[in-house]
Amino acid sequence: MKGSKARKYLISYDEIKRRLQAPEKMSLRSLAAYTRVSRGPASKKTLLESLNVLGLMPSTTTAVSSSFSKLTEGDTRALCEDMKDFSHDYIDYSNMAKQLIPEMNTVQHWSKIIETKNHLEDMRKCFKDPVNSGAFDNVTHGLGLGMLDVALDMIVMVIDQQIRILSGAAASDPVDSGLPSRRIRRRQRKLRSSDNEKSRNICGGMREQGKIVLKSKGQARDRKKIRMESGNPEAVVSHAEQSKPDNVQNNVLTLVSVGYETVSSGMNAAGTV
Repeated sequence: MKGSKARKYLISYDEIKRRLQAPEKMSLRSLAAYTRVSRGPASKKTLLESLNVLGLMPSTTTAVSSSFSKLTEGDTRALCEDMKDFSHDYIDYSNMAKQLIPEMNTVQHWSKIIETKNHLEDMRKCFKDPVNSGAFDNVTHGLGLGMLDVALDMIVMVIDQQIRILSGAAASDPVDSGLPSRRIRRRQRKLRSSDNEKSRNICGGMREQGKIVLKSKGQARDRKKIRMESGNPEAVVSHAEQSKPDNVQNNVLTLVSVGYETVSSGMNAAGTV
C-alpha cells in the first residue's frame, strides 16, 4: 500500500458477522487474529463475551483459511484504491489504444469494441449480484470484486481511448511527453482587484458593447504609422483588413473519415474537395 504509516480501520458488526458465517466460519482464534486482539486467554475471553452480547458465536475450527484471513475489509478497500491509482498513473492507455487499432477495417473494429464495452458492463453487473458471487466476495474480504472492478476499468479505459482516436476527438489532445500522467492538483491564484486593473491597463483593453476587446501592440503601431503618413482614417481600416491572415491558408482543417473511403482521394490538384 502507498504510504509508510500503519492504517487502522474500524470493524463493524456486519463485517464480524460475515466472517463468522459461511464460507469462512472463523473460530475464536482466527477472529482474534483478524481483529488484531491479543491471543492471550484474557483477551480471547473478553472478545468472546463481547460476541455473546451481540448474539454471535464463533465456530470451533475455521472452515476456510487463506491469505485474506488477516486482511480486514478496510485493508482490501485500500488495496483496491491504490491499485486504481497506480493503473491511472503508470499505464500508457493512449499508446496501448494505438497499438490495438488495426490498419484495415477500422469501422468494423469500432463497432466491435463498442459492443465489447457494453458486454463488459453487463458482466460487471452480473458479477456484483450477490446470488452469483456473494460467497466469493466474502471469502476474499471484498478484494475479489474490488480488483475485478479495477481490471474492467482498465480495459474500458483502453476502449474509450480507441473510440476517441477513431472518432478524431484525440487529435485535440496535448502531445504526450512519455512521462507518467501523474495527477497533480494545482491551486489557481485569485486575482485581486488591483491585479485585474493592472492586467487591463497592460493589455490595453477597452469595453465595447459590454465586451472586452484586446488591442495588440503591432496593430496599434501599424494604424498609427498609416494615420501619420496618409492622414486618411479609411486607410487605417483598409490596412487592418489587408493585414488579417488568410483563414483558408492558416486555419487547419481536420477531416475524419469514418468510412472505408479516404478523404484525400476526393481532392483535386487545386486543393479543393
